[in-house]
Amino acid sequence: MKTLITNGRLVLDERIEQGEVLIEDGRIAAVGVHLGAVADHVIDAAGCYVLPGLIDFHVHLDDQIGACYLADTYASGSRVAIQNGITTLCSFVTQGPQETLFQALNKARHKAEGTTHADLLWHLTPTRFEAADWVEMETLVASGYRTFKFYTTYKAAGIFADQAQLDEIFRRLGPLGARFLVHCEDDEVMASVDAERLDLDKAHTHGRLRPGMAELLAVEGLLDQARYRKVPLHVVHISTVGAAEAVSNAKGTVDVTCETCPQYLWLDDTWLAREDGHRWLCSPPLRGDRERFRALAMKGSFDFLATDHCAFRRADKDAWDHRDVRTAANGIGGLGALPHLAWRLWEGDPELAAQHLAYRLSRNPARRAGIDDRKGSIRVGLDADLVILDPNGPERPLVSSLAEVHETYPGFTSKLAFRHVLLRGESVVVDGKLRAPEAPHGILLQPQP
Repeated sequence: MKTLITNGRLVLDERIEQGEVLIEDGRIAAVGVHLGAVADHVIDAAGCYVLPGLIDFHVHLDDQIGACYLADTYASGSRVAIQNGITTLCSFVTQGPQETLFQALNKARHKAEGTTHADLLWHLTPTRFEAADWVEMETLVASGYRTFKFYTTYKAAGIFADQAQLDEIFRRLGPLGARFLVHCEDDEVMASVDAERLDLDKAHTHGRLRPGMAELLAVEGLLDQARYRKVPLHVVHISTVGAAEAVSNAKGTVDVTCETCPQYLWLDDTWLAREDGHRWLCSPPLRGDRERFRALAMKGSFDFLATDHCAFRRADKDAWDHRDVRTAANGIGGLGALPHLAWRLWEGDPELAAQHLAYRLSRNPARRAGIDDRKGSIRVGLDADLVILDPNGPERPLVSSLAEVHETYPGFTSKLAFRHVLLRGESVVVDGKLRAPEAPHGILLQPQP
């Protein structure tokens, strides 16, 4: 089966050109101006950009977070993703207190296999470090699980890693090829906040409980450790100007990348001051000074954009005790909004916007995830994950999740239209609609351990 995409603006690694893409057996077979190929199926991309399939490097799906189970399953989360051009999702597996990391991973595989509409990769969070646990981690790295996530906070949840523990992790797993994602908020700084002097019944207090200085200090400490141990570091969901600048300044001496999320670009702390402000609780919190933060994003300070999609059902989000904001479900959705809000940064120059989408929502995350031999670019031999994007479609509201959730971006609209989304050569979305919702086409990119 051969498919030919014609008349599109191809967003390649270093340039945009009018051209054609030939797909054969699920992979890109040729890229050129006039291929002269005979195909079984032709897709006319006139007026559209042809992008590599997008990647959300940071999503939480089908898992228990605190007292609540997340609203989005692998099925519903991947459906809103693929309908918006996201062909690969990177989610998380966290080792529970009574299970091995293998058991936690197998549980996630059981839930995801045969249900995901996008291809799926997992970052792993080990929480136990006995001899047998180290053997499991080493085995998983060798079999293709290269990204591990750790937290410098959340002691009560049992996922906190202190400086000494992180140093041992870097020392032991770094030489094996592991890459490290870290949620950076300094636990000691947050513990020093005198919560009793705050209005804990107000959602805006969330920002004072988790001050920006906690993020900056944690980032600076991690950069020093990564520099010393010479390991690849990825800082997730940066929310402050200071932390973004610290990462940018360290890039000459540290193998470091970072991300931010749409909520930190387009929402600010005034959303927390609303009567229903608890619906926008996430960590790190929404903050002020967003114009300056967006300027950093526009000049390329963030290697890629990801959502930290962590959507809770409406009832669960609203079920806090109204006396202490710390009892509210902590996380928001964003999967369906990601490409739209990324495009919005550069929308005055569609060519530039298309290049940034390809670079920051595909090429860069594929590299950090270690799947750039399959994903992330329009190159011969790679998976034919392709997005045919019309920047001038009908204006419509953003939909962050298809589950029963509060919309994260009410009133936000977009004209981006996903005319075709191809996953490994299969046209799975046409004009924004999933062609076969009952037959998920996604695969698990990592092997059974």
